[in-house]
Amino acid sequence: MALIGVAVVMAALVAARMLFGPFRFGPLSVTTPLNPEGFFGLAVTILLCTGAAVDFPVSKSSRWSLMVVGLGVVVIGMIALRRALGIYFLSDDFILVKIGEGWNTAAFRYSITHGGGDGFFRPLGYASFALDAAWGGRNSQWWHATSLAIHCANAVLVLLAAKRLGASVLAAGFAGALFAVHGIHPEAVVWIAGRFDLVAAFFLLAGFLLFTIATEHHSGRLHIAALACFAVAALSKESAFVFPLLVAGYALAKRQPLKPAVWYFALAAILFAYRWSLFGGIGGYINPSTGRPAALSLGLGSTLKAVAVRVWTSLYFPLNWSGEASLPLALLAVAYMVALTWLALRSKSSSLLFPVAAGILVSVIPVLSLLAGSPALAGSRVLYLPSVWFAIFLAIAVDGVPGRARYGLATMVLLFQLAALQHNLGFWEAASAQVKAACATGSPSLPASIDGVPALANGRQECIEIAHNRFNLP
Repeated sequence: MALIGVAVVMAALVAARMLFGPFRFGPLSVTTPLNPEGFFGLAVTILLCTGAAVDFPVSKSSRWSLMVVGLGVVVIGMIALRRALGIYFLSDDFILVKIGEGWNTAAFRYSITHGGGDGFFRPLGYASFALDAAWGGRNSQWWHATSLAIHCANAVLVLLAAKRLGASVLAAGFAGALFAVHGIHPEAVVWIAGRFDLVAAFFLLAGFLLFTIATEHHSGRLHIAALACFAVAALSKESAFVFPLLVAGYALAKRQPLKPAVWYFALAAILFAYRWSLFGGIGGYINPSTGRPAALSLGLGSTLKAVAVRVWTSLYFPLNWSGEASLPLALLAVAYMVALTWLALRSKSSSLLFPVAAGILVSVIPVLSLLAGSPALAGSRVLYLPSVWFAIFLAIAVDGVPGRARYGLATMVLLFQLAALQHNLGFWEAASAQVKAACATGSPSLPASIDGVPALANGRQECIEIAHNRFNLP
């Protein structure tokens, strides 16, 4: 009853803010309702997990039905993010285009033997930039099409992962569609610099699926393939280092032997040791106040706030508060919160719901230092991988609702996330237009970010060179 009370009160605060604007009620001031959103999401998540005690038999499905649903997921993703194709390069994108054009064998050898100057080691993540530069040159539409294609492929892999975890075909399709249209994704899909997240997620999901099949059929060859996928993912972005924890969690949830997971932990140790040798430490961003790596500067309070509030704020309510939500979006948000509350009370989901929720938290471990929360969703690309498990989490929960009500719930969730995505894309389009115009002048003077969208924090010289069709390559 306490959780229900929290959910209802927080939903009322969010609804009031969205419908009537910022307000003050006694000592309570609500400007951007990040905390009410987060507490609502946390309450709903706990309610769903505590009600998950039923083991449903895995439904049978034909390859044909999976192909049809998968095709539907791709179409939904393409339509939802079609506006990304018209967006120009932004900030770091200009540098990455230049790197792609200058990529060669020597550059690749250097990338795998030296840590990046930014504190990250992502040699295989840069390979896709070289392919884009070779095929699409400086055509921003081509670069965005590649990112969109990878994102849609990831949505299909989410569908397959949900199916492997026990969801019905339609529920798995809902998971894939929800991931495809989730409002948190513009920074990962629209910003070329977010490509690392897309590539890492693709190989992590492929490896996860191979692991589940390998353990079922006791196939050593499939385990080798899964290990290879993990290695590529980890060398694309550091977030993939959680892979051994995910496969170990899967084995525990399915009551399977943990022995095969040992090889994945061993590979993670080798890759991490090599990375450590390049940086002389953990690498990553540096905390300017301490001079230490940000990953090692976490405080107890900030960590608890990130895990208990900020993660759920962004996953349940991925809204850029740089501008007011339209009335249709506000009304959809109210209906969405009602639907989620009803779902939390009525769902009798699979007992696998709790392990999937744990997967969300495991996936945020590498990015805990970056989850301070932003009303403008700045830095939201780091939640790309956690959103995989969030989509599967809600799909399994919806699958536990009897009758046709599940279809109405799924539709409402998709409609809100799609509307939030379109709301957020508007800021990217506006910032993109300003950056393109500024670069054409030859002396861009835009700020580092515009309404949470990276504008020209980096790449000012490169943006001029691209606008005037020249590059001074080494």
